[in-house]
Amino acid sequence: ECTFGDDAMQPALDLIDRPHTVFEAKAIGRYGEHDIVARADQLTGGHLIETKTTLSTFDFDKYAKSCQWRFMVDLFKPLDVTYHVFCLEERVLEERVGAIGLRSVETFRLYPYVDLRRDCEDLVARFAEYVTAKGLRACLEDRQQAAAVGGA
Repeated sequence: ECTFGDDAMQPALDLIDRPHTVFEAKAIGRYGEHDIVARADQLTGGHLIETKTTLSTFDFDKYAKSCQWRFMVDLFKPLDVTYHVFCLEERVLEERVGAIGLRSVETFRLYPYVDLRRDCEDLVARFAEYVTAKGLRACLEDRQQAAAVGGA
């Protein structure tokens, strides 16, 4: 069982608790013949906020190179995306492992750019080619159909 100390929780709550915020906002966009669904942690005015946690060393490039934020920017059209990455560590508390502490909070912004839509379209096309080449299309279609029936 893991427990979070106040040193880990309070900074998170301070950053997340904002007035006029929409949480878990969903958007769907069409790229070629494929629909992409994005869910933003928070939308506040023209700003999108994502909250992440890691037990690993913080790696800015991991987030900057990801396609997640690109699709969210293309679909939600925010002015920027702010990432709050909570760098956690496991601690021993009263002779037992399982307490989670906060090493740091890394905050940075990413911004829309001119070729973003084209990059997203290219990512979807390349992924579709990969799925077809690996023979996974039927598996993914079955999964999508099961989710639609289950209401997910």
